[in-house]
Amino acid sequence: MVGGATQSDTEHFLFSICPVRPSHISFTFIGCFLTTTYLLQWWQRSSYPLWIWIVLSLIGFFGFLLHLARNAPGHMCHGERSRTIDTYSAACRASTTLSMTCCMGIALALFSVSRSTHTFTSQTVPAYANGQRITIEGVVTGEPGGRPPANHYPVEVTSLAFSGAIIPVSGTVLVEDFGGWPEFRIGDRITAEGILTQPKPIEDFDYPHYLRLQGISAILRRSTIVASPSCSVPPVTVVLRRHLQSAKLELLSSINRLFPEPSAALIAGLLTGERRGFSKQLLEEFRVTGLTHLIAISGTNVTIVLAILGGCFFWLPLRWRLLPQATAVCLFTLLVGASASVLRAAIMGMLGLLALQCGRIAHTRLTIAWSALLMAAAKPEQLWWDAGFHLSFAAVIGVTELGPRLQHLFRRIPEVLGLRDSVAMTIAAQLTTLPISVWTFGQISLVAPLSNVLAAPAVPVAMLLGFVGTMISYVHFASGQLVAFVGYGAAEWIVGVANVLADVPFATVSL
Repeated sequence: MVGGATQSDTEHFLFSICPVRPSHISFTFIGCFLTTTYLLQWWQRSSYPLWIWIVLSLIGFFGFLLHLARNAPGHMCHGERSRTIDTYSAACRASTTLSMTCCMGIALALFSVSRSTHTFTSQTVPAYANGQRITIEGVVTGEPGGRPPANHYPVEVTSLAFSGAIIPVSGTVLVEDFGGWPEFRIGDRITAEGILTQPKPIEDFDYPHYLRLQGISAILRRSTIVASPSCSVPPVTVVLRRHLQSAKLELLSSINRLFPEPSAALIAGLLTGERRGFSKQLLEEFRVTGLTHLIAISGTNVTIVLAILGGCFFWLPLRWRLLPQATAVCLFTLLVGASASVLRAAIMGMLGLLALQCGRIAHTRLTIAWSALLMAAAKPEQLWWDAGFHLSFAAVIGVTELGPRLQHLFRRIPEVLGLRDSVAMTIAAQLTTLPISVWTFGQISLVAPLSNVLAAPAVPVAMLLGFVGTMISYVHFASGQLVAFVGYGAAEWIVGVANVLADVPFATVSL
């Protein structure tokens, strides 16, 4: 009894004011936003009809008025301030609250899609992508991609030469270069001459959507690239990314000196997501056995890193491990380049960390949902076409929802270096991402569960000792080799699992 009223009376009074829980409002808002955004991929506009905004505004406005009217004191029976609320009145208030929430979610989705939908004009690159030979000038904005000897540079174009005139334009172009080892880095100003075309689908692969996710709208094929002098001072972010790229290249060089192939390529893939060192055969074996996710920086891999650090700092209280783990994730993100996919992986990994640390699954679910909303609002294309986006969220849901329930199955695995957590989280992530992988890639690996069970315990060992051995090799190369030897054995085990299971008949089935 508090102030003459019981706790039940207080709860009834609060429910009469706001009959819907805040978490329900949040999930309704996020659900309406994500659903509307997903459906708008078939109706993309730079601006939507005015009548849609009027309808949403009217629904929200009248819903707000009805909500106020239902909460007015005169609405109570006989004018008494009774704490017993009528069920019908509560349902009306709940429906008006949720309707306003839905309108806000739909409005945010319309705004996000219209903001990300661009109309090509004569000042944009795609207007000139008609198969003619064109010279462009711009700045390299990312690390080179492609497989040797091809290098693909994303270049933000500032001007192009067309019909004898220099035309200022905007847009990002993927420049193909067959000059061998990458010569250009982030922030370099270049001049390139080649055939400017629009990307086209490659068999069942939607290449235009893949490039659009990276902000690329055209391809300069069979190009010749030369460095262009620049008098402007590069922004601080460009300078930082150049230094990070140099650090990553130095790390890859040290890994290649320390490990033989194919272990060097695998260690580099585990630590940085780099695939350029993999042979076509090994990539195919990893695909067939369902181990490709190991060499892509994803939320699962970042969470494994966090589990390793949690095992290393076992002597600290659980809450005190959060700071070194979060610091390690930030450094790891910067080291591998801080691209959009890596940032997403870092966010997903931190969500997994919070789930492990606080154990409050209800709050973690809401945090995951808000993260999906923020990412989709910033770039709706991720929700439409980005398989990495879908797989990252599926993986972190597996880690938070299924991972703790699998812990008892691996109780015989030692907890040292976070092995038990790493194995449980890897298997959980595989189970929740399997349906999306089948739907997206049209095939299922029948040996993937076995290959992941066999390879999962070796992943944290290869990552940890591979990194530590590489760092020690800068100080004393022989000592680095000694530490990295166990990591080399773990990497060889993973490669061996892929080699053996890839030869199993009907290892993968196309659907």
